Amino acid sequence: ILPSLCRAVVLFDCLCASPKACLIYQVHPVHTHTSYKNSVLVSVLFHLSKYFERRFDGRVRIFGSCLFLVMNILWQPICIYVPALTLNQVSGISVSTIVPLTSFVCILYTSVGGIKGVVWTDVIQGFVMIGSMAFVIVQGTIDLGGLGVVLDRNRQFGRLVAPEMTFDPTARMGVFALFVGGALFKLQANGINQSIVQRYLTLPNNKAVKKALILSLTGFMIVLLMCCYIGMLAFAEFYHCDPITTGLARAKDQVIPLYVVRSVGRFPGVVGLFVAGVFSAALSSLSTALNSLSGVILKDFVEPYRSKPLTERQTAYVLRGVVVVFGLISMASVPIVQRLGLVMQLSTTVAGITCGPLLGAFSVGMLLPFVKTESLLAGISTAASLTAYIVVRAQMAIFNGTLTFQTKPVSVEDCDYSFDLPSNWNATTPAPSAKSSSHAIHEISFLWYTAIGSLGTVLGSLLATLYFGRQDPRVVDKELISPILHNYWYGEYETVSCEEKTDLALHESVTQLKLDQPEKA
Repeated sequence: ILPSLCRAVVLFDCLCASPKACLIYQVHPVHTHTSYKNSVLVSVLFHLSKYFERRFDGRVRIFGSCLFLVMNILWQPICIYVPALTLNQVSGISVSTIVPLTSFVCILYTSVGGIKGVVWTDVIQGFVMIGSMAFVIVQGTIDLGGLGVVLDRNRQFGRLVAPEMTFDPTARMGVFALFVGGALFKLQANGINQSIVQRYLTLPNNKAVKKALILSLTGFMIVLLMCCYIGMLAFAEFYHCDPITTGLARAKDQVIPLYVVRSVGRFPGVVGLFVAGVFSAALSSLSTALNSLSGVILKDFVEPYRSKPLTERQTAYVLRGVVVVFGLISMASVPIVQRLGLVMQLSTTVAGITCGPLLGAFSVGMLLPFVKTESLLAGISTAASLTAYIVVRAQMAIFNGTLTFQTKPVSVEDCDYSFDLPSNWNATTPAPSAKSSSHAIHEISFLWYTAIGSLGTVLGSLLATLYFGRQDPRVVDKELISPILHNYWYGEYETVSCEEKTDLALHESVTQLKLDQPEKA
């Protein structure tokens, strides 16, 4: 809850108060006169990428777009893998068969429907997802004998535990990592993510954006609590017979689908509804990412290098072509994801490499007007490289078994089916996790990845300022800076005469407001 509250406060006070500083440009889909369906998306992405160019220059804009492309290339295979894993456990169909079918369906409705198709499918998929989870929760609780039984079994076997009260950065779920790292992760996910900002910009005004954020905050907490409770239901069902040890489930991410089959499989259509809910959640994210990706490619990598503007038909073809190409790339990358570990950790890891530095770049742009372009480029390059090194080293260590995590004990004493038990298995005590005598940097919790990328960008930019020097804050358009800092950075310059203003060297951008021109009311 705390990361979500931090997210809401920062977004309300810092992002939504100034359209230029927060990229919340007014886009009214109902008044858009262009005929192709992706016109709103193109306008959205134009304004989003333009912030970096106005605050710094085109180099930062391209660098940010490249990070966004890398993030999507790494993250989209996860969205395809999640529903494939679920359907594989429920139906027995191989993942290699499910992945192409899932990908083609998502690519089809995303490329044809555009942003309108994405939003409407998201609405339908959201209802399916919440409805299926609610049914599983109610029926599962009844079958187990009530809420008290569920809580007692989880408490008895040590599953109801608070975060580790430690500041040790290597603690995987330490309280400090959850509050600080988790807050920054949710901030980047809902504050500077291209896919989320495009939704803000389809709303008519800032008041509607704030209302949407409040609803998002409420929905996020509800869904998170529902997911946690379904996990508790699964343990209460399998506490006496661990399905992973017996081989009934081949991966940890398949335990919940297995529980759904065992719990509500007797009701016709319910298992299919749950699988549809998982597909809905994954395909909703994938379609949004593909739609945003197509706009970034168009505005930052196609249109700037053309001598004449694209026609509406050409623009539509480019957008749809990008959706198809990157959808196929994501589909081909799924086998790599299968070998990398848990889905939740993977998604946080991918965000840390790219979105962490981007969050730091937006923070520098909106909070520190004295930082030059060269200083930011040095800071974001260093932070992105460091984060990528940590993530790659950690994934390699997890893959080869040198980095492991302590697990809870499980039991197979009361299983009612036959299975092959490993010879070295002890039914009450798990094999001890291997502990490294040294504490390498890649052993830190994955929750810190976004914090390293964002804070590293800010600190690196400040340190680079010692070499590249500071710039006068007055050369930056005041409306590109967070409103809560206007008095701090610009208060002492309110009475500067027009003659003094005209002597300032302004930012070299055709869109930069001139200080010697009167501001519009």
